[in-house]
Amino acid sequence: MARKNLAIPKQTIEWKVGPNYEIIKQLGAGSYGMVCEARHLPTGERVAIKHVAKIFDDIIDCKRLLREISILRYLDHPNIVKIREIIKPSNLENFNELYVVMEHAQSDIKKLIKSTIHLEQDHIQMIVYNTITGLNYIHSANILHRDLKPANILINEDCEVKICDFGLARSVVEETKDTYMDFEDDEPLPPVLEMKKNTKPGLARSKAGLQTKKELTGHVVTRWYRAPELILLEREYTKAIDVWSLGCVIAELCGMLKENAPTFMDRSPLFPGSSCFPLSPDHNTKVRRAGFPSSNSDQLNVIFDVIGTPNNDDLALITDEKAIVYIKSFGQREPKSLALIYPHTNPALIELMEKMILFNSSKRCTCEEALSNEYFDNIRDLNKEKKADVPADFDFEHIENITIQQLREYFMQEIFKYQ
Repeated sequence: MARKNLAIPKQTIEWKVGPNYEIIKQLGAGSYGMVCEARHLPTGERVAIKHVAKIFDDIIDCKRLLREISILRYLDHPNIVKIREIIKPSNLENFNELYVVMEHAQSDIKKLIKSTIHLEQDHIQMIVYNTITGLNYIHSANILHRDLKPANILINEDCEVKICDFGLARSVVEETKDTYMDFEDDEPLPPVLEMKKNTKPGLARSKAGLQTKKELTGHVVTRWYRAPELILLEREYTKAIDVWSLGCVIAELCGMLKENAPTFMDRSPLFPGSSCFPLSPDHNTKVRRAGFPSSNSDQLNVIFDVIGTPNNDDLALITDEKAIVYIKSFGQREPKSLALIYPHTNPALIELMEKMILFNSSKRCTCEEALSNEYFDNIRDLNKEKKADVPADFDFEHIENITIQQLREYFMQEIFKYQ
């Protein structure tokens, strides 16, 4: 399962990681910065170092990073990635970058799915079990991951997994009431309307097409793993959004059985939408549903092709009347059994996945319920199924209009906890 990464010429990297680390190669890069594999010279341990620059230039990104390192320090589970160290900046008063040293893994599930490797039934069973135990622990700490997808599940050859990337995670009460979840889809957003005072969030039409009534910034789970309540911009959501995402990830693992997909080219996400109403609708389509642009490859359309359309009881959970009208425009569709899509999958796992990808979030199984499924009877390890001692709660989350100086002080507290 080892991943291939190009070694980086040492002269192109000027990282201030001190004498204890040797940079080996790049593992990834994004808007946050770069991640490299490195060696901890005193012990020989391989680690991953995440470099984040200009951390105080944007207060939203700054809080996201602080939240991530605070959550990772708090969480203590073998299936969640651990921070080894935050390298102390040379200038604590004016630092504007951080080097976060984390556990290293051989690959991640996204890279695994794209490789020529096939999995056996027992591989899938162990990977799924380990991932659920990690997510169950996260949820027991009252944390929503909010960005669970194959790339954020690290994996080693022994099928040990480590959930990573908590930049979008939140420490919340059971019923989350967010002004909005931080969205930014893979495609540019259409023009947005300003939020008027006391305006209810929802969908609106304009000459430019579908709009949201508030500008949405940041990121959220990739559309293929996004729960329907998030697609429809519901203000209230729970841990069930992570369960939906995990169900989608498990489905892709089932596609790694050779009997289900003979080659890696035959693998596909369960819900491979190419547009996502309402944040990134297909602007080229001429098809309209209830007056809104729609296409066969829209995310909700793809989802309904598999799980069927919601009944009236399920629609009662949707608070936006326009969204209900839009959903009803799809007509009535019956659900398909996942056994038709993944015919050579263990029936108990099929049953579990189908409980994870229900439209009605209140009917989805919890991680704790999933662990009790007969599918895991022969591999359960109660030590792994531990829960957090107390719910996570961080002081900085309660400070309105927090300043850069206050954030800097909280970062310093986190840095010194690893010294």
